[in-house]
Amino acid sequence: MTAQPPRPKLPPLAALRAFEASGRLGGFAAAATELGVTPAAVTAHLKTLESALGVTLFERRHRGVGLTALGEQVLPAFSQAFRALESAVQTLESQARPDRVRIAAPADLAQLWLSPRLAALRALGLEVSVLPLADPLGARGLADLAVTLSEGGDAPLVAVAAPGVAAGLTPATLPLAPRLVLAGPAGDWSRWAASAGVPPPRARGAVHADAALALEEAANGAGVLVILRPLAEAALRAGRLVVVLNVEAPSDLRLSVVALRPLAPDSAAARAMAALT
Repeated sequence: MTAQPPRPKLPPLAALRAFEASGRLGGFAAAATELGVTPAAVTAHLKTLESALGVTLFERRHRGVGLTALGEQVLPAFSQAFRALESAVQTLESQARPDRVRIAAPADLAQLWLSPRLAALRALGLEVSVLPLADPLGARGLADLAVTLSEGGDAPLVAVAAPGVAAGLTPATLPLAPRLVLAGPAGDWSRWAASAGVPPPRARGAVHADAALALEEAANGAGVLVILRPLAEAALRAGRLVVVLNVEAPSDLRLSVVALRPLAPDSAAARAMAALT
């Protein structure tokens, strides 16, 4: 067997990842979020890399930092190399654990939309891991699929309440009912009220940033809540909540399941995606 020359010693992998992520995402903070470290750690890695190679890869600018000409030149090769490495690792994992699928989703979507569907995925023989992440599309290399809520869709808004609260509510009496508010477009009272042809309730209740908590408050009889229907489906099926006035309003939001890497046709991730969409 012909002796192979030793590979040259490379800079630390963490430093190379910090460079690639910072260059691709356009900043140290975004890279830190993706890598799960602090911006200070990213800066330290980059200083190590630049010192080891005797180069300058980033320069300070009026608004943050930017790649130098050399950094721009070499970044595509590093991005391609990390994609190849991620693909090799994912192939290794899929061969070692062919029934495993990892799904990233914001906490609300994971709890309210994905969780009720996990039993069906497990019934397919899949081993499911859920990663609750604020930015599931940033889970490249960590997850196979991402559940996202984005603009440009037709997922409906509904008003929901506990059966005892909803009983007897009419367009005339609804404005007198206590109102719960979910912050953001997934709880747009104005849009729903316009479709229903009624003014929103005058008695304003609590404002929630967490959809699961807002739904629990509504189920406990605290008031009427406008929410994206896919988030309320499990509570509606269980009878803990009912739809008020039987009105659905367009939200301009879309709930999607997105593949974070190419999927082999019969892979666990492909089977999970088909079951969820």
